[in-house]
Amino acid sequence: MDGDTLSWYETNAAHYIERTGSFEFFHGLEADLMEFMNFLRSDSTVIDLGSGGGRDARRIVESGHSVIAVDASPALLRRCLVEADMSRRVLGVNADLLALPFARGSAGGIWACGSMLHLRRHEIPAVVSRCFEILRPGAPIGLSMKEGRGSERRGDGRFFTYTSRPELNGWLLRAGFERIRITGPSRNDWLLAIAVKPERY
Repeated sequence: MDGDTLSWYETNAAHYIERTGSFEFFHGLEADLMEFMNFLRSDSTVIDLGSGGGRDARRIVESGHSVIAVDASPALLRRCLVEADMSRRVLGVNADLLALPFARGSAGGIWACGSMLHLRRHEIPAVVSRCFEILRPGAPIGLSMKEGRGSERRGDGRFFTYTSRPELNGWLLRAGFERIRITGPSRNDWLLAIAVKPERY
């Protein structure tokens, strides 16, 4: 995440959480998350990339899994851990997506909802490949990005990269994922890709 984007989230953490803290604000998002969780094995450890205020982390924990909440913004991560309020079921890691500090084969799932869209296009394939390494064989990734063309720096300073179904499929396929399923656009032009790391790895 570039400095201007990170600065916006640091400065506007409370406002951002207020706007995004409930599934009620995003029709269909909870169903997307539940679809991803259908691919998890029981009592999995899920890495929530770009955990924000902890909305998705809370729902994952309620379903019986543990979560490692990852965010580049210390302000958002602090709020996530406070809001989670679920003792040892949610751990926090302050890290950028370009430097994920996890061992190979250590995660039972990765949920990346709206986090990779803040990367430059040329950076995304390497992050998808890194996610592949981090996942255990047979574990899923849920990757949600907004459909569109090109990229932009919005007036508030945040950087956004948009994608298409074929491009999203290509990133996952080249990383080694199989059973790729992409739905949408829904939720105001959002795509959801769910894919699985093969058992043979």
